[in-house]
Amino acid sequence: MNYIRELNAFVDWLETNPLEATAQTLWFHLMAIANKSGWPEWFAVSNLTLQAKLSVTENTLAKHRNTLVQKGRIEYRSQGKQKAGKYRIIPFSAPSLTAKNEVNHEVNDDHTSNFAANCEVLHEVNLAVNREVNHEALYKQNKTKQNETNFSLEMPARENFLPMINELNIKCRGVWDIDALESFLGMMEPELIREALKRSENKSVAYALEILRDWNAKKIHNVQALREHEGKRRSRLRGHRGNVVLMDKLPASVQWQQEQERSRAAMQPVQETRTVADDPELAEMLRNLHRSKKAGG
Repeated sequence: MNYIRELNAFVDWLETNPLEATAQTLWFHLMAIANKSGWPEWFAVSNLTLQAKLSVTENTLAKHRNTLVQKGRIEYRSQGKQKAGKYRIIPFSAPSLTAKNEVNHEVNDDHTSNFAANCEVLHEVNLAVNREVNHEALYKQNKTKQNETNFSLEMPARENFLPMINELNIKCRGVWDIDALESFLGMMEPELIREALKRSENKSVAYALEILRDWNAKKIHNVQALREHEGKRRSRLRGHRGNVVLMDKLPASVQWQQEQERSRAAMQPVQETRTVADDPELAEMLRNLHRSKKAGG
């Protein structure tokens, strides 16, 4: 299946088959997941994953999923409440006769203006492309992943980070902050992202993101590399007199972020200072996660 050709065909199809924005976004997310998993005929995705990506309730997800089924864009098979449902993308174009023809086929993208006309759809496409780039780096390190035929997101990264954000009283601006954290998966091990959150206790997700960007610029992608980097830095800063270790300075980007937060706090004390509990969508996601853990326990 040609990813770009299918996206263009979907945008053309929308001109005569209008859909609500949420249904369009659901289709784009399913396409991105199918693409990252190597285009299996059927792939599993949990309701919690799609609810978190769309910021909707389970009933709303079911409504828009049924719309796509009725419009002939996807097929869906429920596997019960304890298992993720299975999805199948119904392509617009017939499969190529050979893989070589598919790879060498040149696509003339005459529909760029259609994407610009719908900003929300364009945003979802950009997210899908960015995440695909991150996963590409991971696949190059592990060639066996290219041969996988099943793809399941039973425990998405979002549910792993959200409780930690809540427990550490980290200010969060909503699901977009969670998406930004999730974008580092594939480049960094999850434990390193959690380390950045630990260092952002009582601060903000934006603060953690600046730490992650600084580490990524220094090619620090796992906890072991971080420990080695900090160990070498302490050795360089060790004083010549006595055995006193000088305090590390925060990265320039983190210092800049702190200054920006202090400036915003002085001008608008309440703006962008919400915790997870203050955001209805994130709070509902957290409650759903706790219920799922209790049911599984």
